[in-house]
Amino acid sequence: MVEQEKIQQINPSRLITGMELVFIRFFLKIRIFYIGIKKYKNPIKASLGLKRMIDFRRALNVTKLTRFVKSNNRYFFGLNVPGWPSESFDTFVDSMFERHESEKPKQHLLSLMFAITKKCPLKCEHCFEWDRLNQPERLSLDDLQMIIQKFQSRGGLGQIQFSGGEPLQRFDDLITVAKTAMKSTDFWVITSGYGLNEDKAKQLKEAGFSGVNISLDHWDGDRHDTFRGMPGSYAWIEKACTNVKSEGLVLAITLCATKTFTSEKNLWKYADLAKKLGASFVQILEPKAVGHYAGKNVDLSYDQQLIIENFFLKINGKETFNDYPIFQYPAYHQRKVGCFGAADMYMYVDSNGNAHACPFCQTVSGNCINEPIDNTIVKIQEKGCPRNQNDTVNENEISSLGPFNYFIT
Repeated sequence: MVEQEKIQQINPSRLITGMELVFIRFFLKIRIFYIGIKKYKNPIKASLGLKRMIDFRRALNVTKLTRFVKSNNRYFFGLNVPGWPSESFDTFVDSMFERHESEKPKQHLLSLMFAITKKCPLKCEHCFEWDRLNQPERLSLDDLQMIIQKFQSRGGLGQIQFSGGEPLQRFDDLITVAKTAMKSTDFWVITSGYGLNEDKAKQLKEAGFSGVNISLDHWDGDRHDTFRGMPGSYAWIEKACTNVKSEGLVLAITLCATKTFTSEKNLWKYADLAKKLGASFVQILEPKAVGHYAGKNVDLSYDQQLIIENFFLKINGKETFNDYPIFQYPAYHQRKVGCFGAADMYMYVDSNGNAHACPFCQTVSGNCINEPIDNTIVKIQEKGCPRNQNDTVNENEISSLGPFNYFIT
């Protein structure tokens, strides 16, 4: 117990509530207003921009968060929002103001998901990289650094999420890439937790990572191992979570809510486990018929979607659950305002260096090594999100402010 308290004093990562939350929310609005003043040189335009952000959030009918995350003297409000205060957060907000001005072109890509390796020891049921796994690597360390440099040099990139394969299977290159990249971007790693020991967690912290997102697909360890196709993979998650927390990194876990999993009982059991593991965020994703799931009927039913939506709104919005992690359910917002991908807020680069609208839209729009990044981004934006084109969405409601609704109140 003494050792745990010592760790928290050195590298605090915790949920904040009550009056501390009230003060942080107040100063946060002041900071956003200040960024608007600096941008427009006009307090009226800054006020109107802030109001539009607040109105958009309310239009989504999302309950006000009753807790934020504090980690290493920064505050986090969502997995896709850079921690505040930071240069990356200010850039994010500046872009949010700009995106309300229809006469101006989109200036910033805010987030990038980048698969840095094909290597992976697991055989996950839902893997969207399935067809590329464990093939010869196409991207050298120089290629990885070049791609990151290209995206960062455009300006406005607030976050990079490194994935794979299993990115920890290429750990030395992962650390080198982070250390040599510009520090104006938040870095996250998306991992199964396999091999995430104390030393690796320490190196992630020293390399400048903000957090780690660990995939956990059931509250029952045996069922998780079956889903992941690897005995003992759940035990690694427990170790990985402990090591991440000991370094003060933000801990997130992600669930793929399958048809067989989705029930109110399972969601609450999962939430209890997430709290026990010390997670600050939980992300719930819906299965998609791509990769290992290609050609399979994996879409959740309408009733199952409602179960997750009601759970999501309840656990985030009621103070009774302030000791639970903050939950995110991207599909809830996507059904209201459209996809946040397609190089609007974020895009995906696979382990061949090819660009996609998102991990689930496997349509190549260019190669990030051989082609100019700006041209590739324009191609993706012109194509848009294939899933949006198939869904019924009011085009007047489509906005790229999805993640912003997690903290503007």
